[in-house]
Amino acid sequence: MTIFERIDADLIEPQRLAGSVIDQLRTERRRPAANGSRGITAREALRALSFEAQLVAVAAENLAHGMALADGDRARLLVAWGRITEIASEAGA
Repeated sequence: MTIFERIDADLIEPQRLAGSVIDQLRTERRRPAANGSRGITAREALRALSFEAQLVAVAAENLAHGMALADGDRARLLVAWGRITEIASEAGA
């Protein structure tokens, strides 16, 4: 079991949302945007970013306390990096 699988159950909803936000971004990008609208709202993007940042913070704290990350943890951090990058590019950053 990885450290991220032990995160409190009330954090599962933001994790699901983060994944669905990215899926929605990809779907919206495939459609022509006649009105120039974004794939997600700013609120949805902030919620997703908040969850991903929390996940990164948990990993950093564990590393700071000498806990090595499992392969699954490192893979999930790469997913977080990809999601953050995707949302930033959607925002034009």
